[in-house]
Amino acid sequence: MSKRQKGRRHRRVNRTPRPVGAARPRVMPVRPAVTVAQQPLEQETGLGRHAARTWESLRTCGAAGASLEELCASAGYQPRTVTKHVQGLADQGLAELRADRWYAREPAGALAAR
Repeated sequence: MSKRQKGRRHRRVNRTPRPVGAARPRVMPVRPAVTVAQQPLEQETGLGRHAARTWESLRTCGAAGASLEELCASAGYQPRTVTKHVQGLADQGLAELRADRWYAREPAGALAAR
């Protein structure tokens, strides 16, 4: 054997062929079903799921409204994030600020749908 011959002979690692196909079957994660009540909010208003979560927290406060700290606690976001969300909601007519409390407003199409 000459010194120049390199290749398969000296490569003993990983000489077995790999099996064709996946080694184990992939299991796709199951997504929770979206209820009909959740769909119109995102479709009508164009809110993302995080802003929608902030709006739902604001709606649960009812007629009493909520301060920024109360919204942060119920939605689970930082104050800066909640501020961005409620300002965007106010631009769309879904929330309003009176004094230092935020109040939820129903979307315009919600009354017609009921």
